[in-house]
Amino acid sequence: MGEIGEKRGNSFFMTILNPSTLSHLIILLFNTSLLYTLMKYELGYLGTNGSLIFLSLSISYVIIAIIISSRLGEMIFNVKDDGEGIFTKKYFIKASISIAPAVVIAILLFITLKYLFEIKNINYFMSSLFILLSIGQGLSLVFGSLMFIEKRDSVKQSKVSKHNIAFRTLGLIMIFIPLVWWFGYGAENVSESNIKVHILWFLFFLIISSISYLMDIYTSNIRKNLGDKGHLGDLFMSVLIFSSCWHILSAWRRNTWLVDSVDGLMLIEEGVLMIITIFFAVTSMINRGKKRGIDIFGGGSAIFWGISFGYMYAGSISSLTILSEQLTESSLLQTTAIGHIITALVILLILPFSIKKINQEEEE
Repeated sequence: MGEIGEKRGNSFFMTILNPSTLSHLIILLFNTSLLYTLMKYELGYLGTNGSLIFLSLSISYVIIAIIISSRLGEMIFNVKDDGEGIFTKKYFIKASISIAPAVVIAILLFITLKYLFEIKNINYFMSSLFILLSIGQGLSLVFGSLMFIEKRDSVKQSKVSKHNIAFRTLGLIMIFIPLVWWFGYGAENVSESNIKVHILWFLFFLIISSISYLMDIYTSNIRKNLGDKGHLGDLFMSVLIFSSCWHILSAWRRNTWLVDSVDGLMLIEEGVLMIITIFFAVTSMINRGKKRGIDIFGGGSAIFWGISFGYMYAGSISSLTILSEQLTESSLLQTTAIGHIITALVILLILPFSIKKINQEEEE
């Protein structure tokens, strides 16, 4: 029973629903939307210094993640709802008090960094992190998925016949047909769209079906060599191919031939993908921390590392978008599309190597 309690205490779901961390995650989503809007229209002092604010918030949560395991950190950030829930005035006051140190640290960092560096250089620095963080998002999805796949009990061989490969490819297409109808055609009558739109989405299905078929064939021998864990290899490959194709879909529907600007649904999608990335990153850090005896990534500290990544990732997207709009005709559509393509490519490139890890007892 003690072991089960420990696993539950270290799980991401228990961490994210913990009153001590939930408020910080909500503030992350609110701040990213607000700061991007202020940056886009250069509204006031906050708008012109948005990149620096993102950077300061990211570093502040790194500091919090380091000190959270200490007695002082527990005293400051351990918010309890006392069984009354989070929708109470008492919890709101406690949550505000726990957020205050992060704000104070961020303000001090903001003042220090603004004194040491020009805001133009901060903008360039944050923009330059975009590719690195997009790669990090791909890695997080791969190794986070790997941990959940390995927890499944299976002693089946891999199914690598031509019929199985064709069935998995067809299954992927069937999954994406309603998604394309919803996201691509706006859940409206397909026949009312022009031929250009139909051609674009036909090419999309051609690309994802080719990816699924070719990756399935390319990794077939690797999954065969997994022996009794071959079925897990099939499942893992299917999950990652779906993830990469989802990112390709996200990039594809940002084509300027299909849309003129970012809509609310796209912003929600970016928020959901950020949460998923944080989910896998946090879970990975908790498990790796436990294996290696590193307390700095364990327990409640992991979610703060994830929030730090969230601020850095959102800040890099915002900074690059604003910079692109100033130098070219680019916009948030093109910026996020590039990020999705990079993430999809990372997933596909390391897929063959990550499948081999299923047969290993420990990750490198």
